Amino acid sequence: MSIESNKAIARKLTELLDLGDENKLKDILSPDFISHFAGLPEALDREQYIMVNHAAKTAFADLHRTVEDVIAESDKVTVRITARGTHTGMFQGIVGTGKLTKISGIAIRRIAEGKITEEWVVNDQLGLLQQLGIVRLPTQTK
Repeated sequence: MSIESNKAIARKLTELLDLGDENKLKDILSPDFISHFAGLPEALDREQYIMVNHAAKTAFADLHRTVEDVIAESDKVTVRITARGTHTGMFQGIVGTGKLTKISGIAIRRIAEGKITEEWVVNDQLGLLQQLGIVRLPTQTK
């Protein structure tokens, strides 16, 4: 596949994550898909990845991701994403705060035969926890 086709597939995954349609996600992720999230002790398989996305959409009901940049070479596509959402439900043991959040992340997606086979993700988890009031900013006194 061409680099432009791979870019379109990488962008499409971001759109499908927002929709949360499990069947459409399975169509774009290869059956042996694996995702490496920074901070997690083990990689996620396709089913776990879909479950994590569902949990995020449950915790941030209006969750929306915007692709800011796309860079591609060979079979890998890097996307820089901004995610926005209101924390309305349980997230990693944190009860909904009603706070609007905005974080940045970068994902590198490997594509083969029109499907995403592997992904490496780094999100600003510290920034998210600061916005939720769980971790204080260095300038905050209370």
